[in-house]
Amino acid sequence: MNLNKTSQDILIDIVRQAGQEIVMPYFRQLDSAQVETKSSLTDLVTVADKASEAFITQAILRAFPDWEVVGEEAVAETPSTTDSIATADTCVIIDPIDGTWNYAHGLSDFGIILAVVRKGVTQFGVLYDPVNDDWVYANKGEGSFFQRTTMKERGTGQRPSQAPLTLTMPAQIDTELSSLKGIMSVNSYKGSRRQHFALQATHFLRVNNLPSCPAYRQIALGHFNFSLTYKMLPWDHAAGVLIYKETGGVCRLLDGSEYAPYKLEGEMLAAQSEAQWQALAQHFRV
Repeated sequence: MNLNKTSQDILIDIVRQAGQEIVMPYFRQLDSAQVETKSSLTDLVTVADKASEAFITQAILRAFPDWEVVGEEAVAETPSTTDSIATADTCVIIDPIDGTWNYAHGLSDFGIILAVVRKGVTQFGVLYDPVNDDWVYANKGEGSFFQRTTMKERGTGQRPSQAPLTLTMPAQIDTELSSLKGIMSVNSYKGSRRQHFALQATHFLRVNNLPSCPAYRQIALGHFNFSLTYKMLPWDHAAGVLIYKETGGVCRLLDGSEYAPYKLEGEMLAAQSEAQWQALAQHFRV
């Protein structure tokens, strides 16, 4: 069952409030004591991540007390929290700041991700950019949309005056690798796999490395042709996969299996068409 418009608006308002009242005030204002290292030197968490997740979680549970919430930082403390994604009647998956390394280093490529999952199937997703106060979103079966705000509305919490833009795939989809622009992180791979993907990346017109929120936004907006992600985390993909598929794109694990938000292993390949996906999968597979 899809979310009604009222529920969508409540969730978007919660995300916008977290972005404008918590995330943005800390942006480029953090000191070293407010940034911690988790699993590696590139895996960071800040006071803003923790405060944003706490705010979003509490606000959702006040508005929807019967729902469950799975947040990235809560899972870091209790990994079994992800178990509810496959079984809960309604589960909200949140990434309070996707792209924390960028955020902590003053780079504006970051965002907030929220997905609503029912019995393991994503029903609604939003990819929010706090810097520009705009968002890409989709309700299952209803298409994908880009909601912009004017300069006067930006950061105020006002309802946007502009109608959202419908996002769709272009009529002509290129499959020639040398003309494609992609998003992938070569340095995230190890050993011989790093060498393999570094070599394969040289065949494209352009390759960028972006966190999940801006990456899915960029491919949904049509600025890049594909993305390849080296790991599966539900807060990275649940919203983005729904949004991109609602534009007409193809999202599937590199081994060919279908995506589900409770899958925690594999690599995600997103492309603009089935033919393009097949060409890229053949190119990337070791």
